[in-house]
This record gives sequence, C-alpha cells and structure tokens, in this order.
Amino acid sequence: MLNRRQICERLPHSGSMCLLDSVEHWDSDNIQCIAINHRASSNPLRNPEGLPTISGVEYAAQAMAVHGSLLADDDSPRVGFLAALRDLELKTEWLHNLPGELVISAHKLAADGGGAIYDFHLEANSESLMEGRATVIYQIGVLDGRTGHGDLSEKRDRILKRALVTGGSGTIGGTICRKLAADGLFVLIHANSKPERARQLAEEINNQGGFAEAVCFDVRDNRHSKETIEHLLHGGPVQVLVNNAGIHDDMPMAGMEANQWQNVIDVSLNGFFNVTQPLLLPMMSTRWGRIISLSSVAGIMGNRGQTNYAAAKAGLHGASKSLAIELASRGITVNVVAPGVIESPMLGEHFTPEVIDRLVPMKRAGRPEEVADLVSFLASESAAYISGQIISINGAMA
Repeated sequence: MLNRRQICERLPHSGSMCLLDSVEHWDSDNIQCIAINHRASSNPLRNPEGLPTISGVEYAAQAMAVHGSLLADDDSPRVGFLAALRDLELKTEWLHNLPGELVISAHKLAADGGGAIYDFHLEANSESLMEGRATVIYQIGVLDGRTGHGDLSEKRDRILKRALVTGGSGTIGGTICRKLAADGLFVLIHANSKPERARQLAEEINNQGGFAEAVCFDVRDNRHSKETIEHLLHGGPVQVLVNNAGIHDDMPMAGMEANQWQNVIDVSLNGFFNVTQPLLLPMMSTRWGRIISLSSVAGIMGNRGQTNYAAAKAGLHGASKSLAIELASRGITVNVVAPGVIESPMLGEHFTPEVIDRLVPMKRAGRPEEVADLVSFLASESAAYISGQIISINGAMA
C-alpha cells in the first residue's frame, strides 16, 4: 500500500494536483487506488457546476502512471502521458455528489518499455461510474532532470494529437487515415452512408499498431454533427481536421434540379462549417492545429456539368483563406488540397487512358498515396508557416 506522499513522489503532481490518496493494491498487471477529493470545492478539475464524470479519466491516468512507476526497474519517477482513449463509457453525469470513496482500478493488457495499454474502471459504493481503454506512454527521469523537457514536449505533442477525417471510408479518405495513423496520430474515421467500411478501416489500423476509431454522422445535419462532435471532444481536442467529405451529382446547369445543387453544396460547403466550427474553440485552446480541406481542380478551373461541385469547392477556397487569417495568431494553419484525376476503383468509368493522356500533362492519374503524403506534410510541424493556401496536386493540369 502507498500513501499520498509516496504517490506524489511518483507523479509530476503535488498538492491538489495529485488526485489519488492511496494505492490499496498492485501487482504486475493491476492497480487499485482510492481518492476522496471528488466532493472538495478545491478539486482542480471542478467547474462551476461541479465535477463531471469525464474528469475520472484524469484519475485513471494518474493511477496508470503510478503503476508504470511501480513496475520500473529502478526508482526513477515516470510521467505517464495519455496517448489514446477507446471505448469510453460514462455511466453517470457527475462525481461531486457521490458519497464514499472513488475506487480507481486499471488492468494492464500489454506493455513494452515505453508504455502500456490498460482497461480502467471507476466506481463508488460498488456502483460503476466510468470505464474505458487507454494507451499510456511513459517518460522516465523527468522529475530529477535527467531527461530534457524539450524532448519530452516533442514526444508528448507527437503522440497526443487526434485527427478527424471526414469521408474517411472512401479511397482518398481511407489512404489519408492510414497515413496519419502511421504518423502517430489517433485517427477518428468519419463515415455516413458506409459505416461498416469505416469500422473495418479502424480495425485494420488498430491491428497494425496504430490508433483509430470509427465515427458516423451526416455532415449535412448541423445539429447531429454538433452533438456527435461534442461527444468526441470528451476524449480531448481534435487538433488535425481533414475535411474530405464530398459528393458529385453532375448535370449541365440548364437541366440541373434544385436538389442536385443543394445536396452537393450541403455536403462539401455546409459540411465544412458543420464539422469545423464546433472544433475551433477547443483547438484554439491548445494553440496548435491543422485544418486541411480537400477540394478539386474543378474548383479552380471549373468543369462542364459540375457547376454545383465547382461552386462548393470554390466556396471552400474563400472560407479557408478567411479562416486562416482568423486563426493565424493561435498557431493553427488552414489550407486546401485540390487534387486532379486520382486513381480509384471507379476511375475508368469517367477517365479512359485516352482522356487522361489528353487532359493531364503528366500522362497519368495521381495516386491516393500522393494526396495523403501532401496532407501528412500539411498536418506536420514542418508546415507551420504554410497557411491560407490552395495547393494543387494534378499533374500540371492547372
């Protein structure tokens, strides 16, 4: 059993920032801790309404960090950074009005020298309050100065970022999701009409050692989008947003129906607002972010039969340039990627080799991986001074 003083020695927190009061039990795979400060007005996680149950994630994170320290080969203090959350379930709304002690339990599922994956659980009076799964990354030696804080910050920032890719179940969107996951981001894969494809892609990424989760909502629906995004934000801010969702409904304007115009505008342009706007304040609070929207060469050059699509994509250009100015002082960049002809399972229905040879100076279609590489660069720290730009990737078409 560890008391509060011994716990503080193993965490970068002291005073009220240390949420745990004792370690009741631990072994190589498990830890159980007790906390009694959930009713205190001085609790640092409390807001004016009280202590929301989502704050229990911080209790669990501290318990898992203490467990990592207890399993260390030496007495070096460890800082545990919460790298990813999965399957988070909140079973009540508030913690501050609960009698008795909070019991925080964590069970280690897998580990290596740098971190571990845990299932965790929070209860009071034998009533389950919250459960979930977390990945914790450990940094050794921080408290005694043996590891530089600059290296630690860089590692933390790289691991903790969460990315949302709308239209992530499609060809280009799926390739972007795989690339961002390979870059070390936790990827939220959005789908609407094909949720099973998003779930399969998330499973594929997770099985390959990445972190991903499927999320389904209709970007055209402002209310539904906002409610879903508010739930996603319980797991932390989204700092990389890729607005990739878009549809075609082609017809020369003289024969175009009003619903054809409206549907395309709703997904590509109104969807940009419905998804981006509720993410902005949480992103701004971190003073780091990347917003990347997928457009098209049609938004630059126009295209016969695509006045609706070209209008939506050109609207993205103006919105992104304006938003880039609004967010520049907050460390957030906003850019647009405008692909030309890109390989996909349906490419041959619209672009025969002869048509590609005539339209594209490079005489080939682009690869989805080439688009994903560009998005990956714009989402990285290396692109920090690039903002408000419309970047074409079209084999010199425009």
